[in-house]
Amino acid sequence: MPQNNNDFKHNLKSDFKSNFDRDLGDLLDNAVQFGTGVGATVLGSLSDALAQAGDAISAARGAPPDSFAAWKRRLDFKLKNGGYSAGIALTVVGWTFTGIFGITALVMGILWGVGPAALGVSDAAFRVFPILFFCSYPAMLGFLYMAVAGMRKLFYFSRLRKLLRAARDWQCDLPGLARTALLKQEQVYKDVQKAVADGDFPGAAYSADFSTLYFDDTLYHPVEAPAPAESPAPAEPLSEPEQFRRECEAFFAYLQSCRGCLGRDTDAELDAMQKTCRAMLDFTAAHPEQLPQLRRLRDYYLPTTRKLLDTALGLGDDTGSAADIRRDITAILHTLNLAYTKLYDTLLEDVSLDVSTEIDTLEAMLRQDGLTHDFESDFTTRSQPK
Repeated sequence: MPQNNNDFKHNLKSDFKSNFDRDLGDLLDNAVQFGTGVGATVLGSLSDALAQAGDAISAARGAPPDSFAAWKRRLDFKLKNGGYSAGIALTVVGWTFTGIFGITALVMGILWGVGPAALGVSDAAFRVFPILFFCSYPAMLGFLYMAVAGMRKLFYFSRLRKLLRAARDWQCDLPGLARTALLKQEQVYKDVQKAVADGDFPGAAYSADFSTLYFDDTLYHPVEAPAPAESPAPAEPLSEPEQFRRECEAFFAYLQSCRGCLGRDTDAELDAMQKTCRAMLDFTAAHPEQLPQLRRLRDYYLPTTRKLLDTALGLGDDTGSAADIRRDITAILHTLNLAYTKLYDTLLEDVSLDVSTEIDTLEAMLRQDGLTHDFESDFTTRSQPK
């Protein structure tokens, strides 16, 4: 038993020592890492400060214009200690007091809702809770607005510093600069426009199409846009009868070019088609009110006829299947001619009806006015049925 107790104590002591050594080693490692980070930050700040001091001394001695790198370093220092630091301060103060007043408003609201009886306080003392709630809630909203404004300012100057660090010369390709800085182009355009307008990029300019950023506005030479040439007066739209006439004339010229290429039977059908269509064209020139009845002819039948003839002309030698296709096209041309003739007769029937009505009215007026003694013999306007 004593032997076991000694072993137990020895093991316990060993474990404690190993754990202590390991914890001490971790503590030392963390301390070294923290010190390294702080040292790097301090050294970086000292380096920036010394660079700024050197630039200021060179400027005071009347040195020649500094390089782009020196100017960029000085502007980055200004942005960091100006708007960037102000954004951090606003953000920290805003969120801190937003939390304080938000918790206060929440607690006061809960206590106000519980009531004086549950809290065991008098009505006079209970009035403190709603008063504190109405004071804390607006304060929370105000500091929340401050925090949001600070974050916007912080992010804005952070993006400007990224753009500045990505720049390599006084004149930069702005879309390429946005890609190098890993920023969205639309946001970069807005930031650059604001930075130039507010003086955050002093002496800078950008092209009208946002393609180039000039950190020195003396390099920017905008090209004046040429005066716009006087555009010709728009032609007056053709009337529907004139448009129909031109389309028909073009169709007739096409039919004429097809003659002699598809055989005598096809030429005969083409002659008949042109004759009928010419008659309908002349008819609508005298009766433009009949044009709506020819809309299907104009929009579908004539273009389809031309398409079929194009197919026939492109078949090559009249052998094998080509002969069968040409025969089918000639057959449909004959069918189309019958349809066009019927369409023309329909147009004439409408006019014939109108003419018949006018003649009947004229006959009645003559008879009423007694202007004829033998109307049937004097006026033979219509053929009598046999």
